[in-house]
Amino acid sequence: MAKVLYNGKDISADVEIGVLDVSDSCGDQIDAIDAVFADSRGQWSGWKPQKGETLDVEQDGYRAGQMWIDRIRQQNGKLALGAISLPPAGRTPRTKVWENVTLLTLAAEKAALYGLTPEFYGVPSYPYARVDQISRKDFGFLQERARLEGCTMKLSDGKLVIYSDAYMESLPAARRIDASEFYGPPNFDDSAGQTYSSCTVSWGDFSATHTDPGCLGPERIVSNIPVSSIGEAQRFARYLLRDANKRETRGEISVLLDTTIAGGSVVEVTGMGLSDGRYFVELARHSFAEQVTTLQIRRCFERY
Repeated sequence: MAKVLYNGKDISADVEIGVLDVSDSCGDQIDAIDAVFADSRGQWSGWKPQKGETLDVEQDGYRAGQMWIDRIRQQNGKLALGAISLPPAGRTPRTKVWENVTLLTLAAEKAALYGLTPEFYGVPSYPYARVDQISRKDFGFLQERARLEGCTMKLSDGKLVIYSDAYMESLPAARRIDASEFYGPPNFDDSAGQTYSSCTVSWGDFSATHTDPGCLGPERIVSNIPVSSIGEAQRFARYLLRDANKRETRGEISVLLDTTIAGGSVVEVTGMGLSDGRYFVELARHSFAEQVTTLQIRRCFERY
């Protein structure tokens, strides 16, 4: 049975759980807890939950990680709470300029600002002559910088994680899932509707283009990102194109609850024929009340 921790205290014995979903993202979204409790005895009115307080979910060694309540709804004898992994202070826009800095040092500085532990997996350390953060929220700004280097940022249980997409996609599969194990019908889609054949990054005297012969679509033109060299423009063009094209083949499948599958991990799908292969988990939604895990996945991108 799942434990619900409210402000660090296990309240599972005192509440009746109707819905308890944990959304574990690869980093493209914020991790979240969505819970609906029966409130027939009015205990929540006595507890008076507030935005900024914390929720966590545990079960058999699994932890969702501490998240901050940002939504409260009470109606018809029920109370719904929503919590996210974004620290409340992370909503504040900031302005700052750096010179001779790397993605690693940017991330470490932001992590320290929020009391988070930085973790890096396959992240490059290219130096930037100058980086401007102009009226941007810290984590959105950092996510954007990470994507320029083919990386993704994730906030999880007191950690600020940045990983190389290609590195994570190369890791062994966390689980092999046969079609016979699906809980409900699967959904797979292979579409060229939102892909690009090339990407060009231009700034001042510097311009570079990366081409993807494996994708159909128009050219993507990016002219609002400062670069200080041809090499930097080439890297950014490559990784922005990869980011745009990596979701060409996507799927959604459900299995019986399996908290060992996390957002950012790889699963191997078998028994589907055309859709068999290695897939990157963009979102794992663990529904503890229904005992089901739903995975939003995309085929691992191996061209570059």
